[in-house]
Amino acid sequence: MPRTSDPDDDIFKDSRMSFGDHIEELRYRLLNAVKALFLVVVVSVGLDWVGKGLGSPYIGVGRPAMKLIVEPVETQARNYFAQKLPGFFEKLPTTPTDPEEVKRIRQKLVDNEGILSTLSSDERRKLIAAPRDFPVLIPVEPIAAALGVEPKDKTATHIPVTIQVYPAHFNAYSLEGEGLLETKRYLTTLSAQESLVVYFKVVLLCSVILASPLIFYQIWAFVAAGMYPNEKSYVYKYLPFSLGLFFIGIVLCQFVVLPGAVKALLGFNDWVDTDPDLRLNEWLSFAILLPLVFGASFQTPLVMFFLNRIGMFSWEDYWAKWRYAIIVLAFFSALITPTPDMVTMLYLFIPMIALYMLGVALCRFFPPSHETLDEDDSEIAV
Repeated sequence: MPRTSDPDDDIFKDSRMSFGDHIEELRYRLLNAVKALFLVVVVSVGLDWVGKGLGSPYIGVGRPAMKLIVEPVETQARNYFAQKLPGFFEKLPTTPTDPEEVKRIRQKLVDNEGILSTLSSDERRKLIAAPRDFPVLIPVEPIAAALGVEPKDKTATHIPVTIQVYPAHFNAYSLEGEGLLETKRYLTTLSAQESLVVYFKVVLLCSVILASPLIFYQIWAFVAAGMYPNEKSYVYKYLPFSLGLFFIGIVLCQFVVLPGAVKALLGFNDWVDTDPDLRLNEWLSFAILLPLVFGASFQTPLVMFFLNRIGMFSWEDYWAKWRYAIIVLAFFSALITPTPDMVTMLYLFIPMIALYMLGVALCRFFPPSHETLDEDDSEIAV
């Protein structure tokens, strides 16, 4: 006599939840995640205030992250302008010209309301080579000590003197000093609130990263309740490798790709004789999105390995279609990079080719269990 099904035989009856219970559980988990994120945001802003008060750029969360984000573009922009200075100094003439000729050229500027375009190239070079009077104050005490004489006027502290300087040289030295002292900022804001908005974007992003263990735990606690043990084992097995590849992609992008891409892109300004004017908000979008793109793209070998494990593709399939894969990766790199230039696309495309080959090697040397069993059965049959 066939056995009838008994509701009491259902081993999942105690763990089943109604749709309303699922919604309530989801609300509870999301609320905990939001609380954790809010707490981390408050602590992050507080640490930034402490770091600002102590004068340390390394204490805090948002300010150190901002420094890390803008460092590649600030360094490359500073190098870009510094490379122009040596050639500029070589072009500056130092031979004084005829004073009467200089007076005539300066009078020409005065008559034309200072419009430089009214001067010819030869007239400009004569002005560059002509010194200008520059008033300075020389302190009396060090001069008297150096010469070993007593000043006539005991009450005088400074002596007004007029010296002659070359304005072009003076300006060039000033630019060189800005680069050496790193006092000039090459990222600009075009509105009063832009820096504030950018700062809180960075703080929010950093807070999400710092709170991610708590956030992911709440998400995992909700999702894992509906998964079988073998499905959970896949997550436990592949998650560490996925996170490792993700962080490798981010680190490679931050310290290798971003500086190289900025240097190459700034170099194109020389082709069209322009100076770059870099905006903070635009650079932030680029500097945040590109590392995330690299981190996600570095999952390629893991995805290939997983598809091989479930039997969708073998390593022979991957190897036989490598030419088509390169074309697909080229289109993928061009579409996913946030800028339309070829330089950034190549920085992603070349590593992805290496990652594809790594995926082929993983599938070749670590075949799925069913292939191993098939090979063992064939050996036994022989």
